[in-house]
Amino acid sequence: MPRHLALLLWLTAATDSVAPQTVTIDRESRSVTAGMQPLPVHVSGRVEVRGQDYRHQWPGVYFEGAFRGDRVILRFDDARNEYRLRIDDLPSVTLAQPGRSDVTISTLSTGAHRIRLDKVTESAGVTTMFGGFYVPAGKALLAPPARRRQIEFIGDSSMTGYGARSTRRECTGEEVRRLTDTPDAFAALTARHYDADYQVNAISGRGLIRNYGGAAPDIAMMQVYPRLFPDRPAPVYSDSNWRPQIVMIKLQADFLGFKPEARWKDFDALAADYIDSFGRFVTDLHKRAPEAAILVWWFDTSHASPPEQATMAAAESRISAAARKANVPDIAFLPFSGAGYRNAGCHFHFDIEEQRKVADWLILQIDAHPEYWRGR
Repeated sequence: MPRHLALLLWLTAATDSVAPQTVTIDRESRSVTAGMQPLPVHVSGRVEVRGQDYRHQWPGVYFEGAFRGDRVILRFDDARNEYRLRIDDLPSVTLAQPGRSDVTISTLSTGAHRIRLDKVTESAGVTTMFGGFYVPAGKALLAPPARRRQIEFIGDSSMTGYGARSTRRECTGEEVRRLTDTPDAFAALTARHYDADYQVNAISGRGLIRNYGGAAPDIAMMQVYPRLFPDRPAPVYSDSNWRPQIVMIKLQADFLGFKPEARWKDFDALAADYIDSFGRFVTDLHKRAPEAAILVWWFDTSHASPPEQATMAAAESRISAAARKANVPDIAFLPFSGAGYRNAGCHFHFDIEEQRKVADWLILQIDAHPEYWRGR
Protein backbone atom coordinates (compact mmCIF):
# COMPACT_ATOMS: atom_id res chain seq x y z
CA MET A 1 0.00 0.00 0.00
CA PRO A 2 1.46 3.42 -0.84
CA ARG A 3 2.42 5.63 2.05
CA HIS A 4 0.08 8.36 0.93
CA LEU A 5 -3.20 7.57 -0.79
CA ALA A 6 -4.21 10.70 -2.71
CA LEU A 7 -7.69 11.09 -4.09
CA LEU A 8 -8.18 14.05 -6.39
CA LEU A 9 -11.80 15.20 -6.24
CA TRP A 10 -12.71 17.48 -9.13
CA LEU A 11 -15.68 19.51 -7.95
CA THR A 12 -17.92 21.38 -10.35
CA ALA A 13 -20.36 24.13 -9.57
CA ALA A 14 -23.56 24.70 -11.52
CA THR A 15 -21.83 26.85 -14.12
CA ASP A 16 -18.22 27.59 -13.13
CA SER A 17 -15.34 25.24 -12.47
CA VAL A 18 -14.24 24.99 -8.85
CA ALA A 19 -10.60 24.46 -7.86
CA PRO A 20 -9.81 20.81 -7.16
CA GLN A 21 -9.95 19.65 -3.53
CA THR A 22 -7.32 17.05 -2.68
CA VAL A 23 -7.82 14.42 0.02
CA THR A 24 -4.66 12.68 1.24
CA ILE A 25 -4.89 9.81 3.73
CA ASP A 26 -1.69 9.17 5.70
CA ARG A 27 -1.82 5.92 7.67
CA GLU A 28 1.87 5.72 8.57
CA SER A 29 3.93 8.77 9.45
CA ARG A 30 1.01 11.00 10.50
CA SER A 31 0.81 14.49 8.99
CA VAL A 32 0.21 16.66 12.04
CA THR A 33 3.53 18.31 12.85
CA ALA A 34 4.81 20.71 15.48
CA GLY A 35 3.89 23.62 13.24
CA MET A 36 0.18 22.78 13.36
CA GLN A 37 -2.44 23.94 15.86
CA PRO A 38 -5.80 22.35 16.73
CA LEU A 39 -9.04 24.13 15.90
CA PRO A 40 -11.50 25.00 18.64
CA VAL A 41 -14.45 22.68 18.02
CA HIS A 42 -18.19 22.90 18.52
CA VAL A 43 -19.24 19.37 19.49
CA SER A 44 -22.79 18.05 19.48
CA GLY A 45 -23.75 14.65 20.78
CA ARG A 46 -22.54 12.52 23.65
CA VAL A 47 -18.78 12.76 23.32
CA GLU A 48 -16.00 12.44 25.88
CA VAL A 49 -13.47 15.22 25.31
CA ARG A 50 -9.87 14.59 26.38
CA GLY A 51 -7.72 17.36 24.99
CA GLN A 52 -8.01 16.88 21.22
CA ASP A 53 -9.41 13.35 21.52
CA TYR A 54 -13.17 13.10 21.00
CA ARG A 55 -14.32 9.61 22.02
CA HIS A 56 -17.82 8.43 21.22
CA GLN A 57 -20.22 5.51 20.82
CA TRP A 58 -23.65 7.10 20.34
CA PRO A 59 -24.70 7.86 16.74
CA GLY A 60 -25.22 11.23 15.09
CA VAL A 61 -22.35 13.10 16.73
CA TYR A 62 -20.77 15.94 14.78
CA PHE A 63 -17.90 18.41 15.01
CA GLU A 64 -17.66 21.94 13.59
CA GLY A 65 -14.81 24.41 13.27
CA ALA A 66 -13.49 27.36 11.24
CA PHE A 67 -10.09 28.28 9.82
CA ARG A 68 -8.20 30.27 7.21
CA GLY A 69 -5.93 28.90 4.56
CA ASP A 70 -5.71 26.25 1.90
CA ARG A 71 -5.52 23.08 4.00
CA VAL A 72 -6.74 21.31 7.12
CA ILE A 73 -5.84 17.94 8.66
CA LEU A 74 -8.24 15.59 10.45
CA ARG A 75 -6.93 12.94 12.85
CA PHE A 76 -8.70 9.62 13.41
CA ASP A 77 -8.47 6.35 15.29
CA ASP A 78 -11.58 4.60 14.01
CA ALA A 79 -11.67 1.41 11.96
CA ARG A 80 -15.45 1.04 12.21
CA ASN A 81 -17.35 4.17 11.19
CA GLU A 82 -17.98 6.21 8.11
CA TYR A 83 -17.80 10.01 8.32
CA ARG A 84 -19.07 12.78 6.07
CA LEU A 85 -16.96 15.92 5.75
CA ARG A 86 -18.18 19.20 4.37
CA ILE A 87 -16.18 22.40 3.89
CA ASP A 88 -18.19 25.53 3.13
CA ASP A 89 -20.69 24.69 0.38
CA LEU A 90 -18.45 22.27 -1.46
CA PRO A 91 -19.77 18.75 -2.10
CA SER A 92 -19.26 16.46 0.86
CA VAL A 93 -16.34 14.03 1.16
CA THR A 94 -16.89 10.48 2.43
CA LEU A 95 -14.28 9.08 4.83
CA ALA A 96 -15.05 5.41 5.35
CA GLN A 97 -13.35 3.55 8.20
CA PRO A 98 -10.31 5.84 8.29
CA GLY A 99 -8.54 3.71 10.90
CA ARG A 100 -5.53 5.29 12.57
CA SER A 101 -4.76 8.02 10.09
CA ASP A 102 -4.34 11.71 9.38
CA VAL A 103 -6.50 12.98 6.53
CA THR A 104 -5.32 16.15 4.77
CA ILE A 105 -7.74 18.31 2.79
CA SER A 106 -5.73 20.69 0.60
CA THR A 107 -5.82 22.97 -2.47
CA LEU A 108 -8.61 25.02 -0.90
CA SER A 109 -8.89 28.74 -1.42
CA THR A 110 -6.77 30.79 1.02
CA GLY A 111 -9.70 32.60 2.68
CA ALA A 112 -11.87 31.66 5.67
CA HIS A 113 -13.64 28.29 5.75
CA ARG A 114 -16.27 26.46 7.76
CA ILE A 115 -15.79 22.74 8.35
CA ARG A 116 -18.16 20.05 9.65
CA LEU A 117 -17.62 16.36 10.26
CA ASP A 118 -20.62 14.05 10.78
CA LYS A 119 -20.51 10.49 12.06
CA VAL A 120 -22.64 8.51 9.60
CA THR A 121 -22.78 4.97 10.98
CA GLU A 122 -23.50 3.24 14.31
CA SER A 123 -20.88 2.02 16.79
CA ALA A 124 -22.75 1.32 20.04
CA GLY A 125 -20.52 -0.91 22.15
CA VAL A 126 -17.35 0.16 20.33
CA THR A 127 -15.52 3.31 21.44
CA THR A 128 -14.03 5.20 18.51
CA MET A 129 -12.10 8.44 18.31
CA PHE A 130 -11.91 11.58 16.23
CA GLY A 131 -8.66 13.39 17.01
CA GLY A 132 -9.60 16.90 15.95
CA PHE A 133 -8.97 19.37 13.13
CA TYR A 134 -5.46 20.86 12.65
CA VAL A 135 -4.24 23.84 10.62
CA PRO A 136 -0.93 25.72 10.30
CA ALA A 137 -0.17 27.97 13.25
CA GLY A 138 -2.07 31.24 13.16
CA LYS A 139 -4.83 29.95 10.86
CA ALA A 140 -7.36 28.80 13.49
CA LEU A 141 -10.59 30.74 13.95
CA LEU A 142 -13.14 30.59 16.74
CA ALA A 143 -15.47 27.61 16.70
CA PRO A 144 -19.00 28.22 15.45
CA PRO A 145 -21.28 29.04 18.38
CA ALA A 146 -23.81 26.55 19.68
CA ARG A 147 -27.21 27.00 18.09
CA ARG A 148 -30.05 28.58 20.04
CA ARG A 149 -32.34 25.66 19.31
CA GLN A 150 -31.68 22.11 20.51
CA ILE A 151 -33.59 18.88 19.88
CA GLU A 152 -32.92 15.51 21.49
CA PHE A 153 -34.05 12.26 19.90
CA ILE A 154 -34.26 9.04 21.92
CA GLY A 155 -35.05 5.87 20.07
CA ASP A 156 -34.17 2.91 17.96
CA SER A 157 -32.98 1.91 14.50
CA SER A 158 -35.15 4.24 12.43
CA MET A 159 -33.53 7.25 14.12
CA THR A 160 -30.07 5.94 13.30
CA GLY A 161 -30.95 5.55 9.62
CA TYR A 162 -30.48 1.78 9.85
CA GLY A 163 -29.60 0.45 6.39
CA ALA A 164 -31.29 3.47 4.81
CA ARG A 165 -28.98 3.59 1.79
CA SER A 166 -29.81 0.03 0.80
CA THR A 167 -31.70 -0.71 -2.40
CA ARG A 168 -32.98 -4.02 -1.05
CA ARG A 169 -34.36 -5.37 2.22
CA GLU A 170 -32.09 -8.39 2.57
CA CYS A 171 -28.82 -7.24 4.12
CA THR A 172 -25.89 -8.83 5.91
CA GLY A 173 -24.65 -7.33 9.16
CA GLU A 174 -21.75 -5.68 7.34
CA GLU A 175 -24.12 -4.23 4.75
CA VAL A 176 -26.27 -2.76 7.52
CA ARG A 177 -23.19 -1.14 9.06
CA ARG A 178 -22.03 0.23 5.73
CA LEU A 179 -25.45 1.45 4.54
CA THR A 180 -26.68 3.11 7.74
CA ASP A 181 -26.92 6.90 7.48
CA THR A 182 -27.76 8.90 10.60
CA PRO A 183 -27.25 12.41 9.10
CA ASP A 184 -29.82 11.60 6.39
CA ALA A 185 -32.33 10.00 8.77
CA PHE A 186 -35.45 11.82 9.90
CA ALA A 187 -34.11 12.98 13.27
CA ALA A 188 -31.10 14.83 11.88
CA LEU A 189 -33.10 16.11 8.89
CA THR A 190 -35.73 17.58 11.19
CA ALA A 191 -33.17 19.28 13.42
CA ARG A 192 -31.31 20.79 10.48
CA HIS A 193 -34.60 22.13 9.11
CA TYR A 194 -34.84 24.25 12.26
CA ASP A 195 -31.10 25.02 12.38
CA ALA A 196 -31.04 23.22 15.72
CA ASP A 197 -28.21 21.35 17.38
CA TYR A 198 -29.25 17.77 18.04
CA GLN A 199 -28.47 14.53 19.79
CA VAL A 200 -29.51 11.16 18.39
CA ASN A 201 -29.45 8.95 21.47
CA ALA A 202 -30.64 5.85 19.70
CA ILE A 203 -29.51 2.24 19.31
CA SER A 204 -30.86 -0.22 16.79
CA GLY A 205 -33.16 -2.81 18.33
CA ARG A 206 -33.48 -1.11 21.71
CA GLY A 207 -36.82 -0.70 23.43
CA LEU A 208 -37.72 1.13 26.59
CA ILE A 209 -37.65 -1.94 28.88
CA ARG A 210 -37.33 -4.85 26.44
CA ASN A 211 -35.23 -5.00 23.30
CA TYR A 212 -36.24 -6.44 19.94
CA GLY A 213 -36.81 -10.18 20.24
CA GLY A 214 -35.82 -10.11 23.91
CA ALA A 215 -32.14 -9.50 23.08
CA ALA A 216 -29.71 -8.11 25.67
CA PRO A 217 -32.33 -8.07 28.45
CA ASP A 218 -30.26 -6.05 30.91
CA ILE A 219 -29.44 -3.13 28.61
CA ALA A 220 -32.70 -1.69 27.33
CA MET A 221 -32.89 2.08 26.85
CA MET A 222 -33.92 2.87 30.43
CA GLN A 223 -30.62 1.35 31.56
CA VAL A 224 -28.30 2.82 28.92
CA TYR A 225 -29.85 6.25 28.35
CA PRO A 226 -28.02 8.00 31.24
CA ARG A 227 -24.61 6.79 30.05
CA LEU A 228 -21.89 8.63 28.22
CA PHE A 229 -20.98 5.31 26.58
CA PRO A 230 -23.82 2.81 26.15
CA ASP A 231 -21.69 -0.23 26.99
CA ARG A 232 -20.56 0.92 30.44
CA PRO A 233 -22.46 2.21 33.51
CA ALA A 234 -20.02 5.04 34.19
CA PRO A 235 -19.46 7.83 33.57
CA VAL A 236 -22.98 9.24 33.46
CA TYR A 237 -23.52 11.81 30.73
CA SER A 238 -23.74 15.40 31.94
CA ASP A 239 -23.58 18.69 30.05
CA SER A 240 -24.97 21.89 31.55
CA ASN A 241 -25.07 23.44 28.07
CA TRP A 242 -27.43 20.78 26.74
CA ARG A 243 -30.92 22.19 27.35
CA PRO A 244 -33.17 20.95 24.54
CA GLN A 245 -36.49 22.65 23.89
CA ILE A 246 -37.85 19.44 22.36
CA VAL A 247 -37.24 15.80 23.28
CA MET A 248 -38.70 13.17 20.97
CA ILE A 249 -39.05 9.54 22.02
CA LYS A 250 -39.54 6.59 19.66
CA LEU A 251 -39.28 3.35 21.63
CA GLN A 252 -41.57 0.56 20.45
CA ALA A 253 -39.22 -2.36 19.90
CA ASP A 254 -40.45 -3.73 23.25
CA PHE A 255 -43.38 -5.43 21.57
CA LEU A 256 -41.58 -6.92 18.54
CA GLY A 257 -40.89 -10.63 18.63
CA PHE A 258 -42.55 -11.03 22.03
CA LYS A 259 -42.69 -14.42 23.69
CA PRO A 260 -43.67 -15.06 27.32
CA GLU A 261 -40.64 -14.60 29.52
CA ALA A 262 -39.90 -14.85 33.21
CA ARG A 263 -40.33 -11.13 33.65
CA TRP A 264 -43.53 -10.86 31.60
CA LYS A 265 -45.79 -13.90 31.55
CA ASP A 266 -47.92 -12.46 28.77
CA PHE A 267 -48.31 -9.48 26.47
CA ASP A 268 -50.61 -7.64 28.89
CA ALA A 269 -47.97 -7.83 31.63
CA LEU A 270 -45.38 -6.36 29.27
CA ALA A 271 -47.75 -3.57 28.21
CA ALA A 272 -48.54 -2.64 31.82
CA ASP A 273 -44.84 -2.52 32.73
CA TYR A 274 -44.09 -0.48 29.59
CA ILE A 275 -46.72 2.14 30.47
CA ASP A 276 -45.55 2.51 34.07
CA SER A 277 -41.92 2.64 33.00
CA PHE A 278 -42.69 5.21 30.32
CA GLY A 279 -44.16 7.50 32.97
CA ARG A 280 -41.00 7.19 35.07
CA PHE A 281 -38.81 7.75 32.03
CA VAL A 282 -40.66 10.94 31.14
CA THR A 283 -40.27 12.15 34.73
CA ASP A 284 -36.51 11.53 34.63
CA LEU A 285 -36.22 13.29 31.27
CA HIS A 286 -38.00 16.32 32.68
CA LYS A 287 -35.43 16.53 35.50
CA ARG A 288 -32.68 16.62 32.89
CA ALA A 289 -34.46 19.06 30.56
CA PRO A 290 -37.10 20.93 32.57
CA GLU A 291 -38.07 23.29 29.72
CA ALA A 292 -38.47 20.63 27.06
CA ALA A 293 -41.67 19.62 25.34
CA ILE A 294 -41.80 15.85 25.08
CA LEU A 295 -43.06 14.34 21.84
CA VAL A 296 -43.91 10.64 21.76
CA TRP A 297 -43.97 8.68 18.50
CA TRP A 298 -47.12 6.69 19.21
CA PHE A 299 -49.14 3.78 17.94
CA ASP A 300 -51.66 4.46 15.18
CA THR A 301 -55.00 3.04 16.30
CA SER A 302 -57.15 4.53 13.54
CA HIS A 303 -57.94 1.07 12.20
CA ALA A 304 -57.85 -0.75 15.53
CA SER A 305 -60.84 -2.32 17.26
CA PRO A 306 -62.71 -0.25 19.88
CA PRO A 307 -61.19 -2.24 22.78
CA GLU A 308 -57.68 -1.67 21.42
CA GLN A 309 -58.38 2.03 20.97
CA ALA A 310 -59.64 2.21 24.55
CA THR A 311 -56.51 0.46 25.80
CA MET A 312 -54.20 2.89 24.02
CA ALA A 313 -56.22 5.89 25.20
CA ALA A 314 -55.83 4.65 28.76
CA ALA A 315 -52.09 4.25 28.23
CA GLU A 316 -51.78 7.83 26.96
CA SER A 317 -53.79 9.05 29.96
CA ARG A 318 -51.54 7.28 32.46
CA ILE A 319 -48.33 8.54 30.87
CA SER A 320 -49.77 12.05 30.58
CA ALA A 321 -50.74 11.97 34.26
CA ALA A 322 -47.15 11.13 35.21
CA ALA A 323 -45.96 14.00 33.02
CA ARG A 324 -48.37 16.47 34.60
CA LYS A 325 -47.31 15.36 38.07
CA ALA A 326 -43.71 16.06 37.10
CA ASN A 327 -44.71 19.48 35.66
CA VAL A 328 -43.65 18.65 32.11
CA PRO A 329 -44.66 21.80 30.15
CA ASP A 330 -45.94 19.90 27.10
CA ILE A 331 -46.37 16.26 26.16
CA ALA A 332 -47.84 15.19 22.84
CA PHE A 333 -48.54 11.75 21.41
CA LEU A 334 -47.98 11.58 17.65
CA PRO A 335 -49.67 8.56 16.04
CA PHE A 336 -47.65 7.50 13.04
CA SER A 337 -49.38 5.79 10.15
CA GLY A 338 -47.14 3.60 8.05
CA ALA A 339 -49.57 3.75 5.14
CA GLY A 340 -47.77 4.48 1.90
CA TYR A 341 -44.34 3.40 3.20
CA ARG A 342 -42.62 0.49 1.48
CA ASN A 343 -39.94 0.17 4.17
CA ALA A 344 -37.47 -0.52 1.39
CA GLY A 345 -34.25 -0.26 3.42
CA CYS A 346 -32.44 -3.11 5.16
CA HIS A 347 -34.76 -5.45 7.06
CA PHE A 348 -37.88 -3.41 6.23
CA HIS A 349 -36.57 -0.10 7.56
CA PHE A 350 -37.12 3.31 5.98
CA ASP A 351 -34.92 4.03 2.99
CA ILE A 352 -33.47 7.50 2.34
CA GLU A 353 -36.53 8.76 0.49
CA GLU A 354 -38.83 7.52 3.24
CA GLN A 355 -36.63 9.05 5.93
CA ARG A 356 -37.19 12.44 4.27
CA LYS A 357 -40.91 11.77 4.16
CA VAL A 358 -40.94 11.01 7.89
CA ALA A 359 -39.00 14.22 8.54
CA ASP A 360 -41.65 16.18 6.61
CA TRP A 361 -44.34 14.58 8.78
CA LEU A 362 -42.51 15.46 12.00
CA ILE A 363 -41.85 19.04 10.89
CA LEU A 364 -45.59 19.51 10.36
CA GLN A 365 -46.23 18.30 13.92
CA ILE A 366 -43.71 20.75 15.36
CA ASP A 367 -44.80 23.66 13.20
CA ALA A 368 -48.29 23.31 14.63
CA HIS A 369 -46.88 24.18 18.09
CA PRO A 370 -44.51 27.15 17.94
CA GLU A 371 -44.74 27.36 21.72
CA TYR A 372 -42.39 24.38 21.93
CA TRP A 373 -39.49 26.67 21.13
CA ARG A 374 -40.39 29.06 23.99
CA GLY A 375 -38.96 32.20 22.46
CA ARG A 376 -36.20 30.54 20.44
